[in-house]
Amino acid sequence: MKILIAYYSRTGNTEKLAEAIKKELEGRGHSVDVEKVRAKKEHSFLGWFFIRIFKGECEIFPPKIKDLSKYDAICIGSPNWTRLSLPMARYLKKVKGLEYKNVGFFATTALSPAFEWYVFSAYLLDWTFSKIIERKKGRVVESILLSSLFKRWGVDSEYGKREIKKLCDRITTPAFSIKEYTLKQKEIESLRFFAVVFSILILVSLFLGFVFNFEVYFSFFLLSFFTFISLTILRERNILIHLGKDIGSFSLIWLWTLLNLYFQPTLGRVIILGYILVFIIMSTFRNRNSVILSGIFSFLSYGVLYFNFLSKKVFNPILDLSLIGAGCGIIASITDNSFKSYLNLLDAQEEIDEMRKGLEIKVKARTRELEELTKTLEEKVKERTKELQKKTIELQKRVAELEEFHRLAVGRELKMIELKEEIERLKKELEKYKGRKI
Repeated sequence: MKILIAYYSRTGNTEKLAEAIKKELEGRGHSVDVEKVRAKKEHSFLGWFFIRIFKGECEIFPPKIKDLSKYDAICIGSPNWTRLSLPMARYLKKVKGLEYKNVGFFATTALSPAFEWYVFSAYLLDWTFSKIIERKKGRVVESILLSSLFKRWGVDSEYGKREIKKLCDRITTPAFSIKEYTLKQKEIESLRFFAVVFSILILVSLFLGFVFNFEVYFSFFLLSFFTFISLTILRERNILIHLGKDIGSFSLIWLWTLLNLYFQPTLGRVIILGYILVFIIMSTFRNRNSVILSGIFSFLSYGVLYFNFLSKKVFNPILDLSLIGAGCGIIASITDNSFKSYLNLLDAQEEIDEMRKGLEIKVKARTRELEELTKTLEEKVKERTKELQKKTIELQKRVAELEEFHRLAVGRELKMIELKEEIERLKKELEKYKGRKI
């Protein structure tokens, strides 16, 4: 395969990772080109931070490689700036030819990868990168993040070598279908969404616990923490990814339940709106079963609230359960129709993709035939040219021989004319002598 590695590195850590990936790919027999993106003016970390906030972009030197269509796979590298670095974002805007390409993303960060991925900033980095690649119609098949500060998670560590190998395995795997790729990415996105949500809730519950009542918010913290850990394990081990959104909806509903149990509001139907909001959130993932499962969790949660609330006047079980059931049913129906339309769209895209691949194969085959024909014609032209050159040389020899013959023949004629003239002259002199007396 022909692979391009394009990266921006301010301190040299991302460049070191790029070199390690290049070495791994070349060791597997692939052809690798490297494009180092350079900003026209470098800044300090704080300088780049303010430019990102107030300007949002930067100028780079013109890249050597602007058309990426000739490459089978692309690797993009950037330091973690809690989003894609500005020089690399600028580079991706300038280049073309990313359509339907396998794209791998590698980045370096100061802290441990696990902390960055699930607590701090790596999700924003991956999100900004993925959106740019999606607009370019590329396919992000793998993302890795290594630490530039901690050797345990650095480029030369066992962890780093595993991550580099995983990235190289994924980008060199033959392209899969659009439908398979998109559905899998949606599952990963839903898991990541809930992981980020619950990492934020952990911090919020800790803050509120220290400021207000720690005993009240400790249960929020525990539920958020265990949900976050569960989602992290599923993502890290890449197992049961599809359960991520169901675990997230379960935890959101029970957090809402705990909130109502502790504060016991007297707002009546507003309690039901919390469940409806969860249904709406789950509908964004286009999965009817997840919405229905959220409805089941909501019924159980309502039962817990009803039997533990001090004031039963807040509740009207028949009306409340009817509202929950109706809301769940309506949203599940809308979600199902939306998902079917989405699948039809993916099927159409996949059909177009198959047609495109078929056309590419035909074009490549025809191009190969034309190249072979051109090569054959060139060989015939060369052979014909050699024959013409031989005939030309032979004709030149014949012409030279004729010229020599002509020269000799003309010289002979001229000599004979001279001899005839000489003979005539001598005859005239002889006649003169014969007329004289001796």
